[in-house]
Amino acid sequence: MLNLVRPVVSAVLMLGFAACSDSITVPKTVQDAQKLWAAQNISSYTYVASVAAFAPGPGPVSVEVSQGQVTRVTVIGTGAVISTSGWYTVDQLFDQILAATSPPTATFDPIRGYPRTIERCCMADDSGSIYSASSLFPSN
Repeated sequence: MLNLVRPVVSAVLMLGFAACSDSITVPKTVQDAQKLWAAQNISSYTYVASVAAFAPGPGPVSVEVSQGQVTRVTVIGTGAVISTSGWYTVDQLFDQILAATSPPTATFDPIRGYPRTIERCCMADDSGSIYSASSLFPSN
């Protein structure tokens, strides 16, 4: 009996995982991602952000957004609260992507639609940067 149960359980688990992966599709365009984000109707949330650029930044930070405004930025490694300048709401990230004269390369979260990475590149003066966002959780 045990010899029969293992293959059945394995098959059910594999089908379950396959079904999960097939149902999640990563938004392919900025507009698709923005629609997915808007459908979430989230105005208060926290996410982890970092910036990779020529000049080093503070490292990963926790960005708190309340009612569509960045209200607090905390360096994860030290707990230091820093200026909110240069840190963005998800809507501001979409605005930056859409307003860019040279569209940046962007990837989007498959569940919520927010930009996961925004890569801006300027070869002539090495002023490119990568803004990364992850671990977004809605606030109550």
